[in-house]
Parts: sequence; structure tokens; C-alpha cells
Amino acid sequence: MLKLFERLIEASRSRGVRFVLHFVKCRGKVGVDREIKALDEEGRPAPWSRVFPGVTPQNILQQCVLKKVEVYRGSELLGEYGSIDEALSAIR
Repeated sequence: MLKLFERLIEASRSRGVRFVLHFVKCRGKVGVDREIKALDEEGRPAPWSRVFPGVTPQNILQQCVLKKVEVYRGSELLGEYGSIDEALSAIR
């Protein structure tokens, strides 16, 4: 799972985009904007332990089902995708 995050971080840095990962039964989101961040319901950065209690960043993709991946450049939404691989392929 860390390989997926590494690919997201590298894509974020090299292409100037950010990713927001939404999950089915988890209220919080994960933001990847040159680094991995926990985001609260409104999309603001928050402490990981408050947003995802008992879940480590390494295990988030195993413990929470991915709903969608949003890709942004600045505040412009470039697209919504059903998987991380699909989002990475679309921005190449």
C-alpha cells in the first residue's frame, strides 16, 4: 500500500496536482499534496489520530474501502476516478 502512496506523492510533485481520496464508511479523507495528510469532513487538514482513530497511514487503504479519487490542479477539479491506478493513468 505504501507503493501506491509513493506513486501519488511523486505524481503530485512532478505534475503539480493534488489528490483527495474519499472512503465509503470513513468520514475523513486523505489528501496527497506533496505529502500525505488527513482531512476532516470539510477537507481541512487535521491530526491523523482524530480523523482516523486506530488506523495508521500504512493501513488506511486496507481498512477503508476507496469510494473515489479526485484530482485537482489548484482549485480546479481535473477529474473523479474510481481507483488510484485509474487516476494516475489519467494524468500521465
